[in-house]
Amino acid sequence: MPYSDAEGKDAALAWYEEIQPGTVIDVGAGSGTYAQAVRAHSWWQGRWTAVEAWEPYVDRFGLRSLYDAVVVADARQLVAPFYRADLVIAGDVLEHMPRADAVRLLGKARAHAAHLIVSVPVLHLDQGAVYGNPYEVHVDHWTADQMRAELGRSGTINGELVGDVLACFWWSR
Repeated sequence: MPYSDAEGKDAALAWYEEIQPGTVIDVGAGSGTYAQAVRAHSWWQGRWTAVEAWEPYVDRFGLRSLYDAVVVADARQLVAPFYRADLVIAGDVLEHMPRADAVRLLGKARAHAAHLIVSVPVLHLDQGAVYGNPYEVHVDHWTADQMRAELGRSGTINGELVGDVLACFWWSR
């Protein structure tokens, strides 16, 4: 779905304020959940770039008004230096790609970003295309333990929240 469950968003907002990023890349922006939360509730704003694979979402959800820049592209196809940022957010996006692709995407981000905030559903839900968007199909499922192990391969996990629906992690280089 282009929307995300509220679980973990308060933790992500607190982590964001602690990081105080100058640059943010929101991978799989969808409806702009994270940008909306920060713009509405945080004193620290930063420069936000949305990466959204499904172009119709740009107008449908007004992404140009929520972000400083919008890149319409499959995040897996962007070259690694693109992810050079203070913070990369991968919120409810990794389940929409094969595990190997998600691991490569995380590797690109970890190599170039200072911090990551990652959110994955831990409640397994089958999902097909939404609003005609084939990128919304749930392709793989991550458990909190699997994501913790993947992020733990390098850097430091500074925070985590594992709920009934989502698991959220703050990783730093």
